[in-house]
Amino acid sequence: MHRCGILGKMFIFLTLMMLPSITWANKLTIIDVETPQENTPAEEAKLSVYFDLRSGTQMPITGITADNCSILIEGKKPEVVRTEMVPFVEGDMGVGVLFIFPIAKNYTESDFAIRTHLKGLLQKMDRKIDQVNAVTYERQSTSRGWTVAAEKTLMRYLDEVTNTDEVEPNFFGSFATAISAFDSLKNVSQKYLVIISDAEGANFGNSEQANTRISEFIDKLKKSNIIPIVIAYSPDGRGAMSNVHHIQRIATELGGYYFLAESESSYQGIILSEVYNCIYSKYLLKTTLNMDGDNYLDQGKNYNLQLVVKTSKDSNDEDKAAIKINWPKLKKNRLWLWLLISGIVIVGAGATVFIIMRRRQEEEIEAVDEGPQVVCCATCGKEIPQQLYGFNGEFCLSGGLPDCPYYQMPDRGKIQITRGPLADTTFFIKKDVTTIGSYPENDIYLADKSVSRKHAAIKTDEGKRYEIRDFGSSNGLYINNEKIERKFLRDGDLIRFGTVETVFKLK
Repeated sequence: MHRCGILGKMFIFLTLMMLPSITWANKLTIIDVETPQENTPAEEAKLSVYFDLRSGTQMPITGITADNCSILIEGKKPEVVRTEMVPFVEGDMGVGVLFIFPIAKNYTESDFAIRTHLKGLLQKMDRKIDQVNAVTYERQSTSRGWTVAAEKTLMRYLDEVTNTDEVEPNFFGSFATAISAFDSLKNVSQKYLVIISDAEGANFGNSEQANTRISEFIDKLKKSNIIPIVIAYSPDGRGAMSNVHHIQRIATELGGYYFLAESESSYQGIILSEVYNCIYSKYLLKTTLNMDGDNYLDQGKNYNLQLVVKTSKDSNDEDKAAIKINWPKLKKNRLWLWLLISGIVIVGAGATVFIIMRRRQEEEIEAVDEGPQVVCCATCGKEIPQQLYGFNGEFCLSGGLPDCPYYQMPDRGKIQITRGPLADTTFFIKKDVTTIGSYPENDIYLADKSVSRKHAAIKTDEGKRYEIRDFGSSNGLYINNEKIERKFLRDGDLIRFGTVETVFKLK
């Protein structure tokens, strides 16, 4: 018995320790994603992500900027050209909002002011893409029909409606009318149901029957993807709301919003500020991506898109949400091909001379020889390593000194091996995309087992900048002893491919 008591206390203690992390976890939801238009250039792929971020108390988290957000497609970060964060209210996604409130005799405006402050909220909702409606209930409930929020038609109705002779109306009479009203709502991104009730006993009747009706209503809201915003309100305070737990269930079980207003001033603040924020404090992340080259995606396939949001730019805490997207057909960028052809034409004369010299040297080698041949550079006289026999790329053994013909050519940068089997060999970066690996067909051939067949590549924009990228190599890519995926190079940077050490130089 004593041991069970201790274990029980430990269990309760651990449970209480875990509750804050469970209760206060943020909730990130992707509402919708707009993919690029068909046949957009791949380097100008415009992507729009609508999302919602709430705290553990279900309140919207504000102040998120584009710097807090990043996008992953199939687990990889695409190249971002530019990005901006747009408030949801400036976007083009409409919402539908239906209000449920009583108009029975005992809910006078002088005491409750339900409609007075509701008009204030409608005044702020002035977008032509939003729809509003109201279900007023007494003995029976009535839907006023959907109208454009900006037209203020519902506001005029609130001015005209009068309280009826009914006392303590049945709250559940409004459910069927509300669901029917939502069935006719089209072309909106999200649907909201704002319930205003004092949850008095006479309005709910038998508790068991009330639970059953509430459960049925929750199921219908869930099937229709309706987000509830529940306001338990009585100017007489919490004591007058004997059935508040029933309407609170609607919010909590559907992940909606719940507010308790115990005075008119509290209700006014909730309806004008909190409810408005629940509907409109969302985000639209607009970003232009370069989906060309390594990032290119095939048309018509489904891809995983993940949104990662930091609640603070300097924080390590991240919220993540994912969604499947269907990718359109984009135009591939062929500019690199034309630049490559132009580069080949520019260096063609020098390359031809070098190839002719190599071929003449090869022709002078005897067809049959007992031992290994010794081949020397025709310019500097140095012995060419056997690892480079048969390699058709361009290299130099003199370190790019003035007596080397390649030094006189319009190269834009070079990689010199400082440690490894080919130490002191220099490779010249003459293409817009120069491949590096242990496969002889690469532009820079590193004959070492620690180097992957296609280890990395260097991309340059006409010699102004040089960016190196890892192609998913086995032993990684290191710049100045720091492992990297991609980085812009500077003169003198030490680059290590596996165990082969090199240095990047500019002329």
